[in-house]
Amino acid sequence: MSDSLNWTSNTNTTENSCQNAQCDCLTFWEIYQQEAIKRLSNITNKNTYSYKLEPGYEARARRIAAVYAKIYLEQELNGNNNLKGRYYWMGLGAFASKTVAAVFKHGLTRYGYYFTPLSFVRDPVHAFAKGNLWLFMDIATWHYAWSVSPSSFNSCKSIRNTNNYKHIKTSLDNLPWSSCLSQIKYLQLTPEINQAFELLPSIERVFKTINTRQTKFRNASEDLFKHLLTIAVQEQHNILQPVVWEENSVQRMAQIQRTTKIPDATLVLSSDYEVAAVKPNSKGQYVGRHAEDLAKLPEAPYSEPLDGTRVENYDSRMKWIQEAAKKYHRLMQRERGRLFLEKELAIIAGWINSTANFHIGRNSNDGKI
Repeated sequence: MSDSLNWTSNTNTTENSCQNAQCDCLTFWEIYQQEAIKRLSNITNKNTYSYKLEPGYEARARRIAAVYAKIYLEQELNGNNNLKGRYYWMGLGAFASKTVAAVFKHGLTRYGYYFTPLSFVRDPVHAFAKGNLWLFMDIATWHYAWSVSPSSFNSCKSIRNTNNYKHIKTSLDNLPWSSCLSQIKYLQLTPEINQAFELLPSIERVFKTINTRQTKFRNASEDLFKHLLTIAVQEQHNILQPVVWEENSVQRMAQIQRTTKIPDATLVLSSDYEVAAVKPNSKGQYVGRHAEDLAKLPEAPYSEPLDGTRVENYDSRMKWIQEAAKKYHRLMQRERGRLFLEKELAIIAGWINSTANFHIGRNSNDGKI
């Protein structure tokens, strides 16, 4: 296994040209897996199509949030503006990855990490970076594949298995913590992915046949929410629970966070890192750039952990996530709420080229630099 974040793509190297090719199902998945890797990478040599994974944890989380936002907004590969909103989880996922970026930015995380070189401080930081990265590698690829061809997705969905990749296996293994792929079953099809994507045809039919967006969202409401919750189970149970929350260091840090409330775990449904940006001040007034919008929203765009939430426990964590999902859904079902959320998602989408502004050493990224 390489100790570097560098990788090289397999592609047609003739500029401004196209080549027709028939690919089998496994190659189909490799193509869109490579697209996911590219979104988080910086090109280092245009002539040889050489890349290096963006090493900064916060920058990478911002890029992930940006891709999720762009997928929701139909600004990614094969996007269809008439279907904007069909990938319902992606909007909530963008706000969630932004929250992860905010945790990496938090002073306690940064200064504790750099000036307290102890495993109980650093290991949880690495674990969250690992979970954020590999969740993205799972879920973005499924969405890219559906966008390009639902029929190919359905014909090939049972074939996806990173352990069988031929063309990009070296690149994938070069990613930090690639050893966790065995824990998440090599990103193979799960019942949750199957169920979530089986809902998309009915959602798309509604979106294609109805003109007004408000009516689209109202008529597809039930399927949209089911789609969101099913992917939430995929990300929380199938990916993050084994990769992040079962680590002892993360569980210890979760216990400390419950006592100190630092960093703040509130999910903020905006592009802001701090919940104060969407809360009224001590006089009950909204201030700042959201002031006018917030006063008109049907409810506040943030979700605090429920009392007694133990985030390391899947069932406890899911109770809070379900409540956060309901709030997101209620806002999306109202025109003012949806306009606010989509405006904030457009801001997050602009983070696609985020880079770290400090040196990244070998004590991060699974020892790879």
